[in-house]
Amino acid sequence: MAVAAATPLVIPTEILESIGKDDKAIRLELAIFFYKEFDLSSGEAAKFAGLTRVAFWRELGKRHIPVNYDEADARHDAEEIQRLR
Repeated sequence: MAVAAATPLVIPTEILESIGKDDKAIRLELAIFFYKEFDLSSGEAAKFAGLTRVAFWRELGKRHIPVNYDEADARHDAEEIQRLR
């Protein structure tokens, strides 16, 4: 599996201060945006935001954003449960 290159995004401190958000909050907002607008998986969005998938789902719930949980997600979760046993 190839390692994806990271593209740095610099947000000036003045902008963060003017909107009252820190780096962690911006990462969460971007993760939610990517999830909603570009169909990023909840696992990848959670990783980007620095959260567990369940914590990310809770954040979606707070914003009344539906969780896209399909058969592939269920299969992945079942495999993970078996792996952890």
